[in-house]
Amino acid sequence: MIKLFRNIRKKFLSEGKTNNYLKYAIGEIILVVIGILIALQINNWNQNRIENNRARKLLKNMVEDLATDTLMLNQSITNYEFQSNNCVKLLNDSLFANTKADSIFFMLPLNQAGLLLTTQAFDKINNASLTSLLGSSELDQAISEYYITSAEYAEKQFTWEEQRTNKDEDFWLDALQMEIPQYFKVKNNPSYKQSESERKQELLRVIASTEGRQRIRFALDRKQMILYSIKIRKEMAIDLISQIKKYL
Repeated sequence: MIKLFRNIRKKFLSEGKTNNYLKYAIGEIILVVIGILIALQINNWNQNRIENNRARKLLKNMVEDLATDTLMLNQSITNYEFQSNNCVKLLNDSLFANTKADSIFFMLPLNQAGLLLTTQAFDKINNASLTSLLGSSELDQAISEYYITSAEYAEKQFTWEEQRTNKDEDFWLDALQMEIPQYFKVKNNPSYKQSESERKQELLRVIASTEGRQRIRFALDRKQMILYSIKIRKEMAIDLISQIKKYL
């Protein structure tokens, strides 16, 4: 084909048809430009297709991540419901007639959990700037809301919960004049020097104090607030799974 174009140019020049040669040369340039543009368009289309396929694959991975989040959020809901119920039981101290001191101690609101989030697929999509290829502003916004906006808010909540729980732990350990039970039992677990009745009496004394009850009430409020946020986050995860599946 190139040889054919060269022969045509030579023919025009040899016959002295300069105008025809110029017209032909311009036409040839235009054809070359059009060919380059078509090649670039095909290349861009192919690249977009590859990136769209990659984005869709990552979205499928995101569904798996969200399913994992849902399971972990269910565990967090169970955990915070358990802690909230324990706070209520501690405030209703008449329920402890037949409860041992160690069991009462482990009901104190001294546990907290961090934010549970699986972000592998989101991080890959975000780092590769693939969200713009989704073609759905609604889906893009839902992903951003779950993984960025609400995650930042939840992180602040959990940080606040951790800080307050640590302060509560300091209070209980300082206020209680009793041997603290071990969280993990070992072989030949050492016995307490205080009697069961002495330890229980001391524990109930601090729990019944104004400061102790206030600490438990504030802890209950925190647990309930975070429990509500976790449930909302679970609903968001389920809704996002549904949106992604519809998009796919």
